[in-house]
Amino acid sequence: MKILFVHDGPMMSNPSKTVFYGVHYTNEIVDRYSYFGDSVTFLMRNIVISEADGGQFTPLTHPAFNFIEVPNFKSIRSILRQKEAKSIIEKAVSEHDVIIARLPSANGVIAKKSAEKLGKPVLVEVVACVFDALWNYDWRGKLLAHYKMFQYKRHIRSASHVIYVTEKFLQERYPTQGKSVGCSDVVLQYLNKEILEKRLRKISNFSGKIVLGTVAAIDVPYKGHADVIKALSRLKKIGNTNFLYKIVGQGNPERLNALIEKLNLIEQVEILGSLPHKKIFDFFDSLDSYIQPSSVEGMPRSVIEAMSMGCPVLATELGGHPELITKEALYKPGDIIKLTELLSDFSNLPLKKWATENFNRSLDFKSDILSQKRMQFYSAFKTFADSNLIAPTQKDET
Repeated sequence: MKILFVHDGPMMSNPSKTVFYGVHYTNEIVDRYSYFGDSVTFLMRNIVISEADGGQFTPLTHPAFNFIEVPNFKSIRSILRQKEAKSIIEKAVSEHDVIIARLPSANGVIAKKSAEKLGKPVLVEVVACVFDALWNYDWRGKLLAHYKMFQYKRHIRSASHVIYVTEKFLQERYPTQGKSVGCSDVVLQYLNKEILEKRLRKISNFSGKIVLGTVAAIDVPYKGHADVIKALSRLKKIGNTNFLYKIVGQGNPERLNALIEKLNLIEQVEILGSLPHKKIFDFFDSLDSYIQPSSVEGMPRSVIEAMSMGCPVLATELGGHPELITKEALYKPGDIIKLTELLSDFSNLPLKKWATENFNRSLDFKSDILSQKRMQFYSAFKTFADSNLIAPTQKDET
């Protein structure tokens, strides 16, 4: 059985395209999809990086992994490549047995439609709200947001099997008539009470600068880093410089660096770039609080991972955040004044209470619990896929 996983990406590779790296695409995901077959091909955009930069990422070395590159056709400059991209996707779909389409994604929509025409089984993963993504991008996004939401509602409603990364939010916005399950793609393997005890001691013994952190692509405006930077600027104007904000994520830092320099916050904001996933938990451990300031989210893996390290978390009140975080730690996307108030009162926040609640909530995302839930759904989909792959032959014989 040949499995095709389709998303927009991007994947990254070395210049010779012999080594591939992923931030959200890992050997664990390849292994997960290999439940359906012995070959797992990822189809998405690719960005070539230097051999030196490759050291920041974890290479995909799983023996089942393969890769098909598709050109970007979503920007105005590259829209003429849509025909080429569609041809590549349709050919790939025709050559594989089972299609896994992660939505929202332009590539995923083409793959789903192509697979349905060919009568091939499709497993849909819903990881974010397309309306939120477009509405909070810029004025052009607002023109498309309602139409795209309607389009994705239709695609997801007609899917036979859907995995949502949230428990309620995405299910309510994009309901399906098929079978579904809510199951995050986070991987938490090592959770014990010593982590929480260490965090509570850290809060009790706190001294020095308050270290904040965010893990998100740094070249995507709706991830909200700029809001935190502006909040720190407001605090600095009233004499409060007791914060250090560390940013982890891939992408061009030019936009954020310009803002940091403009607001004279070079000593208070550090852009660390990408980190190998195995080092992410050490990063969370080093923080006094994690912030997820984005205006678009499904069920953010980084928030759950930070919670598993007992981090008090501040986050915007959208997507899956209210399913994870206490209401008192949430604020409206873009509400810099509210975020400034939360930070200015940081030492008086119930940090131990939040740390304990967050850690205990993260236990629901332990690898073994989610794996069992996911595998039950995978088993049902595999039975469906096998019957659909066999059916045409039986029909021909009759």
